[in-house]
Amino acid sequence: MPNRPSAPPARDPASSPAEEPVRRRPMGGRPRDPQIDGAILGAVRALLAEEGYAKLSFETVARRAGVTRPTIYRRWSSKAQLVHEAVFPTPGHAPLIPDTGDFAADVRRMVATTVASYSRPEARAALPGLFGDLHDRPDLRATVIDGLETRVREHFRSLVAAAVARGEVRADADADVVFDALMGAVFNRTVVRGDMSEAFVEGLAGVVVEGVRGRE
Repeated sequence: MPNRPSAPPARDPASSPAEEPVRRRPMGGRPRDPQIDGAILGAVRALLAEEGYAKLSFETVARRAGVTRPTIYRRWSSKAQLVHEAVFPTPGHAPLIPDTGDFAADVRRMVATTVASYSRPEARAALPGLFGDLHDRPDLRATVIDGLETRVREHFRSLVAAAVARGEVRADADADVVFDALMGAVFNRTVVRGDMSEAFVEGLAGVVVEGVRGRE
């Protein structure tokens, strides 16, 4: 009777990586690597200054930063979120103008700080594109811009309230209207027209302070 062929030896799973089951990471994954984040955000700023908002994509950022597109997607779900974090501070770290007890000086400092921020090449390239992308996306706007704006706006309200209490500002002055006037003027003159002059800073601050000055 012929010998029956022996069964093949059992395969050791450890010796066959291609057949190993996929091991998924626990929910939440590993902590983000700040060096990778820094490389990505730096690439965004450089590309904005060189090529503008329209040409920027996750692909071009990945190439410049030396990472893969999935690496970026795991951190930022949209181009607008990525650009905003690269160009502007996060809500928890937005610089706020201290209340010095001199409203005119505080307004001038606020205008000068905003002009300096908006004047950066990456900011001038990013802002029009960001506002265009967010115009019809209130859900995206809420996660990208509103947190930062809300914090700064609330701080400005407190500056105005303190100035009202000191008699520097009229009691009926609307802090939100004043804030919008400041930000709108700075955006138009700095981003649209490219005027970052000291004369503009002084002129805008003077007009705003005079417009809300308390009655003696």
